[in-house]
Amino acid sequence: MLYVDTHAGRGRHVTGEPGSPLVALKTFLDHSYRDELLKTSEFHFHFIERDVDNLSALNAELEVLGALPSRVLVHHQQGDAFRWLSEAVEGLRKSGRNIAPAFVFVDPYDFKVPAQVLADLMGAGRVELFINVIWRELDMAVQHRPEPGEGMARTLDTIFGGEEWRTEITAPEVNERMSQAVRLLARKVGAKWWTYVRMVTGGQATRYILLHLTNHDKGRDLIKDCIWSIIPEGGFEVLKSEDPRQPMLIEREPDFAPLRAWVIDKLQAGAQRWSALEEGVRSTHWRTTHLNDVVRTLRREEAIVADDFVGRFSKTADPRLRLP
Repeated sequence: MLYVDTHAGRGRHVTGEPGSPLVALKTFLDHSYRDELLKTSEFHFHFIERDVDNLSALNAELEVLGALPSRVLVHHQQGDAFRWLSEAVEGLRKSGRNIAPAFVFVDPYDFKVPAQVLADLMGAGRVELFINVIWRELDMAVQHRPEPGEGMARTLDTIFGGEEWRTEITAPEVNERMSQAVRLLARKVGAKWWTYVRMVTGGQATRYILLHLTNHDKGRDLIKDCIWSIIPEGGFEVLKSEDPRQPMLIEREPDFAPLRAWVIDKLQAGAQRWSALEEGVRSTHWRTTHLNDVVRTLRREEAIVADDFVGRFSKTADPRLRLP
């Protein structure tokens, strides 16, 4: 399995917190299933960094970790990450092989991330992309509406894999433009599912978007679990501020009323199996555990009826659910 960090940096922030390479590596080294996983798999960590001094500092941080297990291999590449990834994918294509299962963290220094490179990665095998989209600058460039052929217009064509951004990212409201941009990126990259978190660095304006792209249903489910675990109040927004007086952007408790309404609406169209509702909720931001809690509550309140199942009322029994 592969973990790729496209802009690995120095390994530690100026504030002292570990950078993404150390976070990723230590997360695996401290994982409770590490030894079991290493019995059958190798784990390769590829850290790519264009700045020589940054890469040297990263290596020094990695050396502090000491000797790694024999099936944990760390690779350093100095240079342009997108060129390196393109060459790696092209090498796989020529050899007729797919990439090993990979999680690729794209954390660029600016917003110029080429859609074609990401599309080639997604098409090379079982790949999950996690992209830090520098949204504010990207949105400003799109809003500027540069003329075809201008330098910024060519840059936007590269980012979105064509000129469709001109006709598909047009909403007057910023959050809707954000949604339009994400949908266009996901389509161009060839991802079935897209999930994103807004990052705010003071005030209310979105500074970054953390965007996850995957073609696997379980990848979509897992990223939602991850997001809910770090944002348990239920809003897919993160506030980055050192001022404790700054108000939270998210509710303290998730409001399940919209999910209850979603279930009722689905059942108004006709009875459905519990498993069918689970498939449907994947396209929303709710977790399957939220759905399961709501279904149990609705039945307990006699707002829905369950039949055509054997044994205890449970998701495993997959009862047919309907309105009374």
